[in-house]
Amino acid sequence: GFNVFRYITFRTGLGIATAFFLSIAAGPWLIGRLRSLQIRQSIREEGPQHHQVKAGTPTMGGVLIVGSFVIATLLWADLSNAYVWTVLVVTIAFAAIGFADDWIKVRHRRNLGLTARQKLALQIVVGLAAGYVVRALAGTAGHAGALALPFFKGILIPLGVFYLPFVVIVLLGASNAVNLTDGLDGLAVGAMAIAAATYTIVVYVVDHARIADYLRIVAVPGAGEVAVFTGAIVGAALGF
Repeated sequence: GFNVFRYITFRTGLGIATAFFLSIAAGPWLIGRLRSLQIRQSIREEGPQHHQVKAGTPTMGGVLIVGSFVIATLLWADLSNAYVWTVLVVTIAFAAIGFADDWIKVRHRRNLGLTARQKLALQIVVGLAAGYVVRALAGTAGHAGALALPFFKGILIPLGVFYLPFVVIVLLGASNAVNLTDGLDGLAVGAMAIAAATYTIVVYVVDHARIADYLRIVAVPGAGEVAVFTGAIVGAALGF
């Protein structure tokens, strides 16, 4: 019966459920702690007037979301898979940048944390490291350092020296898109759940040889294990 744990789909379901219940269970406690420690949001004076009434709303809710899906991933993913560690470390690194930004705001009671240059510099370093690791993992595979075009079967565009810059742009764009989408009303978490659910399907499909061949998409052996990670993000977002 324990053979069922070998299936990625089963462990992805467990990852979703675990992150969901962790997020629900720890949410009230964390919000209470943030209130007691007076870790609250500062509102920009030039912002909309109706946002001013939300001054003092507990911030750093990302700790709950990230903590939930990281624990779920560590519990149910195959930790010998390099792709899993890559996405985990990169996500935690970007979360740490966001945490530092929020902490400076709370510490100094202001709405400015890290400067734009500081954020971008740190994000670029993380993006370069991520691109280098993923390129190394791909080795001599046909998709290594190339860009696959959706809806154009079998077309791979070699990026060459532009591969690392491309990865950095994608990661910075995605990270800052979440930051821009977010607001005091938790707008980003819904979009994040939808995106993570989509990637859960994508990474599973590209690791499934038969499905990938049938759909004529690039197969990436080992990438399916990342579905546990992306599924856990969905669970944590829904719980939040």
